[in-house]
Amino acid sequence: MRLFETKISPYYCQNDIASVIESGNLGFGPNVTKFETLFAPYSYKKHNVATNSASAAAYIIFAYLKKQYGKCDVFTPSIGFTSMAWAAKQHGHNLIFVDVDENMLMDPFMYQRERQVRCERYSDGGIKPVVMPVLYGGVSDHPKLTEVIENGGYNEFVIADSAHCSTPKIKCDVSLFSFHPYKPIAASDGGMISTDIEEIDEFSRSYRNFGRSNTQEGYKISADGFKFYMNNLNATIALTQLEVYEENKQIRKENFELIKRMNLPGRLVQHDEHSSYYVGTLIADNIEEAKKLRKLYCEDRLYPPLHNQPYYYDIEFAIMTRTEEIFELLVNLPLYDSFLK
Repeated sequence: MRLFETKISPYYCQNDIASVIESGNLGFGPNVTKFETLFAPYSYKKHNVATNSASAAAYIIFAYLKKQYGKCDVFTPSIGFTSMAWAAKQHGHNLIFVDVDENMLMDPFMYQRERQVRCERYSDGGIKPVVMPVLYGGVSDHPKLTEVIENGGYNEFVIADSAHCSTPKIKCDVSLFSFHPYKPIAASDGGMISTDIEEIDEFSRSYRNFGRSNTQEGYKISADGFKFYMNNLNATIALTQLEVYEENKQIRKENFELIKRMNLPGRLVQHDEHSSYYVGTLIADNIEEAKKLRKLYCEDRLYPPLHNQPYYYDIEFAIMTRTEEIFELLVNLPLYDSFLK
């Protein structure tokens, strides 16, 4: 498997990635800070904390929420990657799965109903409600969910699982990113916590580095933490991808337009103007067509619904009608440049 499926700047790679390897500076290094700084125009957040994975980023944020608010109610779609839900569960939060809408995004009206059932828990001093939508396929926003949140008056903490989208426009307290090799901004691995909240920035920087703080004598261990920082080599790789992000996104967008003209048997989930075009999601007309298309173009539907996984059998959820129907019809068409060649 190639590390990158879209174009790379060869000159940048040869002169920077090679020099980093030759220098032996492969742990935490200056390109981590550089990548954090240059990523701010993509995340639309002031503070950006690079981690070794999106899973680590989620673990840190749910540790922060536990420390700040105690046990929270965390609402998230059942169709999402397990590490985000696992991090909430691991820290003792109440995980509540919510159905998706016709566009594979968190169903705002089911969330509204589920929140209403528990509204007495969210009075002053009660349990903190946390909403974690998934920006599925690379879509950048979810205005209907934002409207429900803003009009409810429950002061939810919003985490955007932005692993599919490099430029999220959704209103949130924190965005979590992944730089997996097939993502629009790729490295061999890596993640990011993006926020405008300075306290979260400080907590995350300490937590990703074993809970250490510097002193005149060296450092002291002053808080919880683990080895969750991004290394210098992965930061260097990610920097090369920032340089060609717009070109790569245009390739993905053009491939999506080509797929539209293929008249495949089903409905394509549409992308918005700020989408990163991670995948082209098709809801096939029937199960037989879905199986044929997956065999022809891709075997992976990305995520099995978490509420059907044995590990999550003890988690609360309502009837997931649309999640279960759509999953059987789901075809995720890759949009990188080799797909239609």
